[in-house]
Amino acid sequence: METQSIPYYDNLPDFLKAVKSIDSTNRCFGIFPFGQFGGPGEVITPFRSSSYVAALVTEGTGTIHLDGVPYQVQPGTLYFLRPWTVRSIHKEDQWQGHVLMFTAEYVSKRSMLFDPMQEYPFYRKGVQPLIHITPEETSELADQFNLIAIEAAHPNRSKPDRLDLVYHLLQALLIKSRQTYRQTLSAIEYSQPVSLVERFQSLLQMYYLPDPNQEAPLLLTVHEAADRLHIHPHYLSDILKKYTGKTALQHIRERTAFEAQNLIRNTNLSVAEIGYQLNFDDPSNFTKFFKSITGRTPRAYRDQLLALPV
Repeated sequence: METQSIPYYDNLPDFLKAVKSIDSTNRCFGIFPFGQFGGPGEVITPFRSSSYVAALVTEGTGTIHLDGVPYQVQPGTLYFLRPWTVRSIHKEDQWQGHVLMFTAEYVSKRSMLFDPMQEYPFYRKGVQPLIHITPEETSELADQFNLIAIEAAHPNRSKPDRLDLVYHLLQALLIKSRQTYRQTLSAIEYSQPVSLVERFQSLLQMYYLPDPNQEAPLLLTVHEAADRLHIHPHYLSDILKKYTGKTALQHIRERTAFEAQNLIRNTNLSVAEIGYQLNFDDPSNFTKFFKSITGRTPRAYRDQLLALPV
């Protein structure tokens, strides 16, 4: 029985073919202009994949949801995704820039380091995945993305040479991005409320990342979140209420409901099985919880989805 909450693509060709009918024979690396993934109003529904992502939006606006958290996209948006990150995109207008995808094997095969991705803070579990950078930084990184795109499609080099050369250009991009990432985040003092909100959101995301060593996701509590952030639970909820309009408990409940909706929409699990997977001991408690958030029972939600035209 399918247990993934939303579609999961194990390699680049499968993802590209499913999302945009793009044929690709390269299973380990790809770089694409955003225009290749559609224009204004384009929506890419939630999915997971095995690839790392580095992307730069030089023009355009919209929203990208990463593990259920919305982030605003504007000119000069740089973001990085780990494998398994739930991602979806809504473009308000045409995006310009590039999205780059690569597998862990592509990097580890060519690196002398045991865990090369740990060199880059934006690929660590639970960190801030998206930043907004200056026009000067955008221009410098856009040049690096363009250079990678040119070399990846170079007509006069063999495929092995192209992949080796692109690997080194990718390292240059990640090193430049690392400096920009650290400088951007260091401008925000972590004692400031806005940063506290970001850290709470990252913590909430982390608790729903799939872990092969556990059968079900661990659910975050307000007290545990406050302990991890080294603040009082009441202060955490007060800050979240002020800056987001919702308390810590509301955020946790909505994130749990988001995962429940994914499971109902994209798996064959029964309502009771979904409740157990989300750590509800009693199916009736899960039904009451789901209805309190969505206004419908899990069964009514699934029936409505089944009634929609394909």
